[in-house]
Amino acid sequence: MIDEGRVRKLAEILKKLNYTPVTFDNPELFPEPDDFIYPNYVFFMVAIDHKTGFNVDFKYHGSDLLFYLARKKQLEERELFTAKNLVNIDVESVRRIFTFRGKTVAKPDERTFLLKDCAEKLLRYYDGDFMNLLRRSDFLVEDILRRLKISKAYEDPLMKKSLLLLKILKRQGFVEGKLKFPVDSVLVRFAISSGILIPHKKIMEKINAGVMLSDEETNLLREQTQKSLMLVSEKAGIEADIIDDLLWAFGRESIPESSPLSERVDKKALKEFVEFMRFKPIRKIGFSSELVLVVS
Repeated sequence: MIDEGRVRKLAEILKKLNYTPVTFDNPELFPEPDDFIYPNYVFFMVAIDHKTGFNVDFKYHGSDLLFYLARKKQLEERELFTAKNLVNIDVESVRRIFTFRGKTVAKPDERTFLLKDCAEKLLRYYDGDFMNLLRRSDFLVEDILRRLKISKAYEDPLMKKSLLLLKILKRQGFVEGKLKFPVDSVLVRFAISSGILIPHKKIMEKINAGVMLSDEETNLLREQTQKSLMLVSEKAGIEADIIDDLLWAFGRESIPESSPLSERVDKKALKEFVEFMRFKPIRKIGFSSELVLVVS
């Protein structure tokens, strides 16, 4: 059940946050926006943006550090992150690019496979240029999402990477249309702990007991989470991808104020937002089918 009172309250808080969205053009992480290097770079980088394993004392961490290292190499080789240059990339090259202070990104072989697969698909279907995929989709969200599924990196039914890619491209004006929320365990947990979603009693009992949910229960929670968050988006008049920034930036941090986005929101409203999210803390949810990347 969706608690519409809590939904309205969250919508009010989000408006008070007065968030200035990131534009994904930090020159230390991204190339200068254009109609070739930038979209191809983002396409390949999002494809390998998952569980980096980086844990270093540096101003960038995790995903940001991955992009930092890629950008550093891309400054040396301008067209490195294009299909013609990545179709033959090997594991050792990936290790060299994504090693920082003696620590190498997790599973470089898996990331190599994904880069090569993406490059092969672009060469086969889109003349080696991701912009051609966008053009043939008329830059429309739904068609882009459909076409992205030809690549292993973007075949996830929850479309987490696809929606992240479109979020970045949308901020740079490459695509048109509204995005939905990439509903994973983090967002489901947020929806419940914030009180905007009240699961069926039997499901809540299983969550509290640490019992794994069935496929049917898992899908039901994901559907209900999507509906509850889209209702928040509607009430707030703020698009889903903008709200998603805030949920990820402040929903997982033990000290939300330390997030890079804390400088982009109203500090008083941020405190209220964090308190709202921690209304009814719950344990990690045991989903029946957490997505696992299969590399064959």
